[in-house]
Amino acid sequence: MEFVVAKREFVKALGRVQNVADRRSSMPMLTNVLIAAGGPGRLRVAATDLTLSVASTIEADIRKGGSVALNAKHLFDAVKVLPEGDVSVVVGANFSTRISGGKRRFDLVGMSGEEFPALPEHGRSELQALAADALGDLITLTSFSMSTDDARPHLAGALLEREGEILRMVTTDGHRLSKAERRVEATTATMSMLIPAKGIIELRRLADEARAEQKAENGQPATIAIGQAGSNVFFQREGVTMAVKLVDAAFPAYQQVIPASSNRSARMGRAALLDSLRAVSLVSQDRSSGVRMQFSPSKVVLSSENQDVGASTDEIDAELKGKELTVGFNSRYLIDALAALACDDVVIEMSGELDPGVIRPADNDGFLGVIMPMRI
Repeated sequence: MEFVVAKREFVKALGRVQNVADRRSSMPMLTNVLIAAGGPGRLRVAATDLTLSVASTIEADIRKGGSVALNAKHLFDAVKVLPEGDVSVVVGANFSTRISGGKRRFDLVGMSGEEFPALPEHGRSELQALAADALGDLITLTSFSMSTDDARPHLAGALLEREGEILRMVTTDGHRLSKAERRVEATTATMSMLIPAKGIIELRRLADEARAEQKAENGQPATIAIGQAGSNVFFQREGVTMAVKLVDAAFPAYQQVIPASSNRSARMGRAALLDSLRAVSLVSQDRSSGVRMQFSPSKVVLSSENQDVGASTDEIDAELKGKELTVGFNSRYLIDALAALACDDVVIEMSGELDPGVIRPADNDGFLGVIMPMRI
């Protein structure tokens, strides 16, 4: 196998896939990326961990067809430090691969590309075009409340739903829940799929890349095509295809977690509340991060105590509707939600000191977070 490719495009393609390669896998092949001549003038770069697969196709001068599997990290690091311009790749006997640019070269140990796991294909499944902006926004607004416990796969991911023109993403770790919605092009199509956390992280990268290229080109809104085939969901855009094995578990009935009503609501500045929480929580217990919030008609007093450190108190302006209330929250949960939002004011809705609190933008732009209270 032999080809010449522009370093810039090669690095970009390798950067997309090298995070997917499983460096801790007991299967040596999964630590590699597949490099294959995908057709006249086309080079395919791919990686998989058997749950997530990413393949990127770029232009190259293919001088001799074939395929090779190379260690993802070693290849990426080598190509990055080559001089700008063209990169020459020659695969020799026993898949030993010479990678050179200018007067610099690397000889890497390779494996047969034929032994690389087959990547999922969406076949003739119809793909729907979704705005990259909408997908990126939904991930930003919800990904922080995915569970990090791999033993609870039904929580370690995000539920993606579409109902007509409403695109929705929901996440929960059992202590908090985030739900965000965006309007997209109207359609009769519906979908509901539970995507694992690693897939959500890579989808964010894909959406960010699409949005960055759109901004640079100042062209039409960037889109990402999505479709399901069997147990996999596929995301595709301009030479990049990502396949994610869906979580085979039931997501919690999230609508039952969201309070149907509340008898108190407090409106306050998002930035002021975020700054106050970050300050007051400095003395709180590391694990609980508990902060007491005392709501009164024109203000909210925040306080925290730690017998080993001391105490902290702060006060910000707020407009309370309903009776005064004192309630405790995990400050980190509130901080995560506030940091993801971009609005000026937020509203916290409550009923009692032991009832879930709901945080949402004051302009109600399609996000809500549910946070369980804590005794302090």
